[in-house]
Amino acid sequence: MEDQAQRFWDAYWVDQGVTVTARTMTQILDRIKLGYLRGILPTSGRCLEVGAGSGRLSCWLAQGGYRTVCMDFSPNALKAAQLNYTSATVTGGFLAGDGFALPVQDQSLDIVLSTGLLEHFRDPTPIVREMVRVLKPGGLFYSDIVPKKFSLFRSLDWLGSLKRSMIGSQKGQEGYYERAFTSAQIRTLLREGGLTDITVFPAGVVPPYVPLLYRSERLRDIQVSWVDKTQRLWRGFDRTWVAEWLGFYYFAWGIKPS
Repeated sequence: MEDQAQRFWDAYWVDQGVTVTARTMTQILDRIKLGYLRGILPTSGRCLEVGAGSGRLSCWLAQGGYRTVCMDFSPNALKAAQLNYTSATVTGGFLAGDGFALPVQDQSLDIVLSTGLLEHFRDPTPIVREMVRVLKPGGLFYSDIVPKKFSLFRSLDWLGSLKRSMIGSQKGQEGYYERAFTSAQIRTLLREGGLTDITVFPAGVVPPYVPLLYRSERLRDIQVSWVDKTQRLWRGFDRTWVAEWLGFYYFAWGIKPS
């Protein structure tokens, strides 16, 4: 199964362009996450992003002066992350590794984070424990989790599924896995991973991603610009029952006990 997953993500990230400056709905969501993160981050320190993908969040942290390392098991993901760092003219580390056995010393980091990672494992508890292991006492653990659930943003995903069923699955599609999560389950996951001072809240209520709309750069830019200008409205749903019902992800963090 792990080999299938690696093939899928290698295919997903192959020939990925610069995403750190791309105007997309996911970039807006990431900017909102960054805004929340700024309120809980230490003023400086060493940071590891596990399952970094294109490393967009770490790249922005590097712009803020943090010493960042992007780790992923996909070589193509690390190439995408390096491309973003080059585009942003910042430096960072790039590490090939497995989240179940991080190639990092105990208690060596101030921040560990993941974005859209933990939901891709049937039992992510060992990964959380590894992330906590490498944290210094008092260090910050952050993850956003995108569970298998209904959300407004993904409410039109069935259109893409219909298209794939008509033309056949993309190569590597069978390696994609996503599990359901609730707020309570995430709290339990972080607590059993060894964290305290845990906060979890639903977030990410934004208009649907429309596959046909995204074929037109002009129409995509119109939607993205509108959502960007009305961010305050969409952020207002975070931490509410509306986000629990319609939100795209959960924002979660905790502290390693001293």
